[in-house]
Amino acid sequence: MKNTALRLLVLVLLISGTKLMGQNAGEILAKAEKNAIGASSYSELSMTAKRARYTRELELKTWNHGNKYALIVITGPERDRGTRYLRADKQMYSYVPRSGKVVKLPQSMLMAGGFMGTDASLDNLLGQASLAKDFSHQYLGTETVNGLLCHKIKCIPKPGIPVAADAVVAWVHTGDKGWVRLSFQSNRSGEIQRMDALEFARMDGIYMPVRLQFSTLGGKQSTLMTIKNYKRQPQLSPAWFTPERLEQTEP
Repeated sequence: MKNTALRLLVLVLLISGTKLMGQNAGEILAKAEKNAIGASSYSELSMTAKRARYTRELELKTWNHGNKYALIVITGPERDRGTRYLRADKQMYSYVPRSGKVVKLPQSMLMAGGFMGTDASLDNLLGQASLAKDFSHQYLGTETVNGLLCHKIKCIPKPGIPVAADAVVAWVHTGDKGWVRLSFQSNRSGEIQRMDALEFARMDGIYMPVRLQFSTLGGKQSTLMTIKNYKRQPQLSPAWFTPERLEQTEP
């Protein structure tokens, strides 16, 4: 009888501990996402994709409201100048100056890799799903990544969440730096993309990653993204992000 009671007690403690750890994992992710998803902002970015035979460079301006509304305008190089992408909740559009037309894109384009010849995806730039809200969590302990001690959390997308990965493993700084690495994984082929936050700084009052690296093909290809300017834009609202905005916004 005593052994049975002891086994039941251990089982209850294990279940309670698992629930508590899952709750803590969600809180850790929510804290890391607070600034990234909670603020409406304007940014100026540069991206450099390194390949064996060439280097691809891009200059961009972006506006966003949370993680469901975003506008990207390519400002360089000259041949791509004026190309624009818009996300308005579940709708996505593009505008290419050569055609002069706004085109509605399938949502699957959000998940496609290789944005403008880089190792980033449109999803990376136009606002990803919330790891805190849209995923279930498994806490995997702590691990040092990029010289920082991090919580390691496995995130599984909830049913109906449109993401390309079967799982995302997040390394979140045990201090106040937020996420340090995100590994997007496929059940079939392993890691399909990795995002590393390499440098942090305070911009317009928000402490954030300002130099990020996107890696694919097991690290054989990489793209470096640098945030050159960041300003909070509290006046932005979902109503600002319309297809008409693509034709109105200049590079």
